Amino acid sequence: MHGHLPRLRKVFRRSYQLRPRTIRAFAFAFVGLVILSFVGAEGWSVWQAREDRLDNARLTTMNMTRALVQQANDTIQAADIALVGVVDVLENDGMDAAAKPNFKILLQRTAIRFPALNSVSIYDSQGQGIATSRTVITGRFAIPDREYFRYHVTHRETTAHVGAPVRSVTSGKWILPVSRRINRPDGSFAGIAVATIDVDYFAQYQNSFDIGWNGAILLMMDNGTVIVRRPYDPALIGADLSKGVVYRAFLGNGERGSAVLTGVVDGKKRMYSYQRLPDYPVIVSSALAVDDVLAHWREDKQRTTAIEAVVLAVLCVVGYRLIRLIDEREQAQEELRQAKGALEVMNKSLERLSLQDSLTGLGNRRLFDTALAEEFARAVRGGTPLALLLIDVDYFKRYNDHYGHLAGDVCLRQIGETLMRTGSRPGDVAVRYGGEELAVLLPETDEAGAIAMGERFRIAIHSLELLHAGSPVGIVTVSVGASACVPGLDSSSAESLIQATDKALYVAKESGRNQVRGATHPT
Repeated sequence: MHGHLPRLRKVFRRSYQLRPRTIRAFAFAFVGLVILSFVGAEGWSVWQAREDRLDNARLTTMNMTRALVQQANDTIQAADIALVGVVDVLENDGMDAAAKPNFKILLQRTAIRFPALNSVSIYDSQGQGIATSRTVITGRFAIPDREYFRYHVTHRETTAHVGAPVRSVTSGKWILPVSRRINRPDGSFAGIAVATIDVDYFAQYQNSFDIGWNGAILLMMDNGTVIVRRPYDPALIGADLSKGVVYRAFLGNGERGSAVLTGVVDGKKRMYSYQRLPDYPVIVSSALAVDDVLAHWREDKQRTTAIEAVVLAVLCVVGYRLIRLIDEREQAQEELRQAKGALEVMNKSLERLSLQDSLTGLGNRRLFDTALAEEFARAVRGGTPLALLLIDVDYFKRYNDHYGHLAGDVCLRQIGETLMRTGSRPGDVAVRYGGEELAVLLPETDEAGAIAMGERFRIAIHSLELLHAGSPVGIVTVSVGASACVPGLDSSSAESLIQATDKALYVAKESGRNQVRGATHPT
């Protein structure tokens, strides 16, 4: 029994040590589960309320659209019916009947019988007006250039044609023309009968619907031509909306549908319902702005969110107090871990400083030696090229002699900053190689690529336009040597790469400076 006591003590000690962590984990899990359940339930409720609002808006716009379709179809049909009797009289009695007084009375009675009609007129085969229901004609009574007249000239169909909205030649108002062809006994073209509907008639009916502050109603031809729109804008009548979202939705989804779309006229997001008239080439759409639809929902959401915030605050305070009691026991260990972490950060910072040149902000020679060895070994393993640039500031001794060493330090710092921001890739290593000489190590880069990169650096430094009285060009320039090797495929070494690059730099300086030279490629 005594032999088992030490083992039992270890078991109890281990369970005692694990207990605070276990309780803390359970406390976190419990509080988190309660909060997530609460937030999830409330979030789902809020989202469902939003969807209900949008569904109601969809149903409302569908009902509005059906009513508007019925009104528009009935109105155009009334105009069509009015024309049928008129056309029958002229086809039976001839076009000369249009000049008789009784025929004008027929036209006037027809226009009166259908309140939506603006006028009923007859035009001969040349488009010249020969009879109208209007008592006063203020404009030109001829329509040879009208689209609906030209349509009947070239089409033998005797069905009604709904034309695009136009300004009346007799009254100057915007009208929607509904026309029928009149044939002679031999079937040749004798003229047309036109019943015009005042566009304001549709606008007045649209105004009877409550569409909120930013809703919209649109009546347009099936080719995208606007007949009338609410909010009313005369400039939009006759406009082409064939590139608009409602028209594209109509083309893509058939005769009717609903969708949340962004209007092409004013850029507002709305719930649209659209439908084509059953008998005529006209489309109706009605829309409620999403902002208007969700306005009350947002107010409810704000109130709900405030209540949720209070409940969540209480839950968080209770959870925090519970977990705080557990954390107090581990606080000392946490402080120790933080101290250890701070020490590691400090060590990394010191290590970084030991690899950085304090003047230019670039890496130092120690970093270069380490990176060169690592990249050379990686290139050997992968069989990839490795390139090196050596950059020397031209006439830098003259610069120091003329401007002083402090100015020279500023010059080197600016050049270093330029190297760091001029196109270096993540794997490239830029260092201060020594004095006014800089180096850039370019993994997976051949000599042509290194030359191109060196030229970018040269141009960038040249563009600084740092004054240099001791330079023939008057500003600070650099000479660049470039070289590359494929360590896995040839017998190159890190030292030979440096030597080749140094020779290329020497050639660049001997050739007049302010240029890039490659070890094997002329630049």
